[in-house]
Amino acid sequence: MTLPPPSDVPHNQGVTPPEPGMAAPPSAPPKRNGLIIGVIAGVLALCLLGTCVVAAGALVVSNMGDDGRPTNVADGSSPVLSPTTPSPPSTEETYSPPEEEDRTTEAAPPPPPAKIGQCIVVSEDGDFLGIGNCNGTRGTYRVVSVDYDRGACADPESAYITEDGYRLCLELHLVRNYCYKFPKDDGWIVGASKCKAKGTVHVVDIVPGASNGDRCTRDYRWNHWYRFTHPTVVYCVLKY
Repeated sequence: MTLPPPSDVPHNQGVTPPEPGMAAPPSAPPKRNGLIIGVIAGVLALCLLGTCVVAAGALVVSNMGDDGRPTNVADGSSPVLSPTTPSPPSTEETYSPPEEEDRTTEAAPPPPPAKIGQCIVVSEDGDFLGIGNCNGTRGTYRVVSVDYDRGACADPESAYITEDGYRLCLELHLVRNYCYKFPKDDGWIVGASKCKAKGTVHVVDIVPGASNGDRCTRDYRWNHWYRFTHPTVVYCVLKY
């Protein structure tokens, strides 16, 4: 076998070719050291001219991305913002001072000294002496209305007294067969401490709505009659 001349020997002689089934080794990535050294040298030169701040900004803009490629944010693209998680709402309760009571509210009125329909005891001067009864043993006036505002009675001319801020409108209430003391002039009728005493009267008959003694009883002796209005009534009495 005749060998070829030396000038025909391939230049890759000495490199072992890959065996069948084996992949060729990857080529080495291009070196970037030269590019970085050139940028640094340019920055130094610009600093000498007083423009190193601008050059440093350009260097920052031309930083490398995560994939090894230059990233330039000056090309008009918007920067990527990292999402932020909003803070959770506060669970603290807001303190509100308690509302002040309305101090303009008027105080409740006291209990009335007597109720409608009750009979009361009064003095000869008309002072309230307490609640009596309506059977003649204690009490000479019956309560017909109770008004804390002390307004006028339903019958403006009826008797009334004022007690504990109340106006008690009254009507005379005498009982047959009981003794009372009548005033000589205007005044209040009270129970007699002793029946048949001088100045006392013994009620013999009662005639509601009468105008005189014509309708008084003829079965029992009486010697005087008294007519009252508000309400209208005639008392036929035995006066001592």
